[in-house]
Amino acid sequence: MSVTTSTAPVAPSDAEPAASGRRTRRRLPLAPLLMLAAVAVGAGLPLIGNHIFYFWDDTAGAAVPVWHRIAESVLHGHLPLLSLDLWRGGNFAAEAATGMWNPVVVAVAIAVYPIDNLAAGIALGKAFFMLVMAGGTYLLARDVGVRRSLAAAVGAVLPLAGYSFFMDGTAWVNALMLTAFTPWLWWTARLVARGRSPLLLVLTGYLAVSIGNPYGLLACGFVILAGSVDAWLSGRRGRIGVLLLSGVAVALLNVQVYLPLLLTSSVGFRAAAETLNNGFLKPSVTNLLELSTPSAQPLTANFLSGNLTVPVAYLAWFVLPTLPWLRWTLLRERWREHVELYVFGGCFLLLMLGPSQIWMFRWPLRLIDFFWFPVLLLWALLAGQGPVRTRWRWRAAVSALVVAVGAYLAWGELPRTWRWDVLGAVVVLALVGVLVRFGLSTRAGCVALVVGSLLVLGLQVVWFPGNFTVTNYQFPTSVAGLQARFAKYHGNVVQLSDIGLDVPERLPDQAYTDVLYGSMYSVAGVESTTAYSGIGFSKLDGRLCQSYQGSVNCPASWTRLWLPPDGYPVPLADLLRARTVVVQNSLVDTRHRTPPPGWHRTPADESSGLTAVWTRDQALPWPAGRLSHAAGVQVLSDAVTGQVDEHLTYRRTGTGPAALTFARLAWPGYTATVDGRPTAVRSGPYGLLVVDLPAGANGGAVQLSWSPPGWRASAVAFGLGIALAAGLGAWSVMVRRRVRRG
Repeated sequence: MSVTTSTAPVAPSDAEPAASGRRTRRRLPLAPLLMLAAVAVGAGLPLIGNHIFYFWDDTAGAAVPVWHRIAESVLHGHLPLLSLDLWRGGNFAAEAATGMWNPVVVAVAIAVYPIDNLAAGIALGKAFFMLVMAGGTYLLARDVGVRRSLAAAVGAVLPLAGYSFFMDGTAWVNALMLTAFTPWLWWTARLVARGRSPLLLVLTGYLAVSIGNPYGLLACGFVILAGSVDAWLSGRRGRIGVLLLSGVAVALLNVQVYLPLLLTSSVGFRAAAETLNNGFLKPSVTNLLELSTPSAQPLTANFLSGNLTVPVAYLAWFVLPTLPWLRWTLLRERWREHVELYVFGGCFLLLMLGPSQIWMFRWPLRLIDFFWFPVLLLWALLAGQGPVRTRWRWRAAVSALVVAVGAYLAWGELPRTWRWDVLGAVVVLALVGVLVRFGLSTRAGCVALVVGSLLVLGLQVVWFPGNFTVTNYQFPTSVAGLQARFAKYHGNVVQLSDIGLDVPERLPDQAYTDVLYGSMYSVAGVESTTAYSGIGFSKLDGRLCQSYQGSVNCPASWTRLWLPPDGYPVPLADLLRARTVVVQNSLVDTRHRTPPPGWHRTPADESSGLTAVWTRDQALPWPAGRLSHAAGVQVLSDAVTGQVDEHLTYRRTGTGPAALTFARLAWPGYTATVDGRPTAVRSGPYGLLVVDLPAGANGGAVQLSWSPPGWRASAVAFGLGIALAAGLGAWSVMVRRRVRRG
């Protein structure tokens, strides 16, 4: 782009002989098609040695069960805003990061839902988003002026980069999806800045932000900021308002995604969000110097101790070693055309090197993927000018020194991997020699870029077969198998089990014959207080010592389960309407204890020998509802209506206070009426929902309802967002018509 024209910058074409229009049309798709093929091959490489490579950590514990529930619910005609059977993990509206408001995520979830093998289904889903990332990167690269074959090479490299592939690709699918949509967002913002319809930007902005990952808001904001700076410097200042209003429309459309989280955070562990720096997942400048070192495992505070177990700082083998061969004058001479890259990259670089947590934004290493976009695009722009071959011995020596320094830094952080560091350095040096020989911007050179990247990735998946920085659950992968295996459990299952114990037995046919973690009980068709939650529910979590993935880490939880809360004649187990209690023997051995009143041990259900399973002797009252205790009234009927609501009838049996306690968590958003009149709803023992009945009513009907907190404001905001987007679209059409007439 230039200062004096509003037309799109045209990327220089690859050197090729003149051809007819028909021949050109046939050859145009070749580069992106080969790019997509390379990404597909790269995505499949780790599955050769590790079939659950993508079924890892939060993906296995949360994303797969959530996708399964979303697909199941949508196919039955509703969204799972609140799933009561998932307890702490069932408030999908407040979790935000479920992706259920994103049509692409929902479509992919539905597409993989019929696949019985969960690991295979999520692998296909993640591979799809890698292809989406590649396609968007290609379009963005072409738009900023990168040659066709180089744009394809860049598009193939980014999804296979270290953090995106080995961290987001294995564990955090929401981050992978956001990274996939970001180049599309940026590309459409550039189109809008040159006069195209703002609806394109609103659409891609919505797709990026509605995933529920809060970094989507940052990405959208920085894209619009960078585009506005570019529009100001290039003389298209009238488009700044369009960009900003498009951003406002995106924000309004996504209020429904984030407002329930903010209004619910007070009951969970997100309430304590603050700004601090403890160095957790915070990259250093040294780590950024390892971006072309495939074996580097950065030393930073993480979920384990010491080094990360995957090459999260790696971008591409060719970026740093080829710097001596690039024509750097381009950046000085055409800096205005590329100011967007500097602004976007600079913003994310500052955040990466800043505090390790700012409010709810934490772990700045997560931002490295966004920083790689401008880095790789700038490299491709320089490489497109061809290599500088003068003083080639000096340049080759500098390249060798750069590779050696990268290997030294990797060795310094983890000396025992020196063989990998040496082998990686040799391979990179050889590939750089081939690349310089063929030329950075020729088709042969671009083939070397992609093939070399796949070769390096092949080494990496041998060195790093899994992401052992985070939790490898090793769950069973068959949906049908899970449902058959856990059909032995009935009613609400309270599991007291610590994921940190029995680790050698945490295998599909050992520990997982009796226990599950995360939200996998949902896939098995079992209601359980064990579930994954990104927000938690502090009152009940604290009583049962539950962590984010439902793991229970204190023996006292067994005793607490059988103690009546203050003011109640029945224990917590009754208030939870528990019918099955599963206890890990290594946490607290209950096999030889006196059974709690009304319970018995069921050895037939203890398949692994690692647990004791306790079952209630008699059926619970009010089987159609979730009422667990009634004080001062006789309940005549109780039943859940629809997905969440509940209808109950009662008559008073005394003159004192009367209250109903439900086996539900008291999430914000609950209301209740007695014969149509509002009555008090509160958080009772350990966060269970309590409805206080009015003193003057001797009987009546109670209607309990729930809706996401702030849903009216969200609906209004969504309507305003639609109206603003429609107005921007109509205005854009009118402007184009005036231009044509004029």
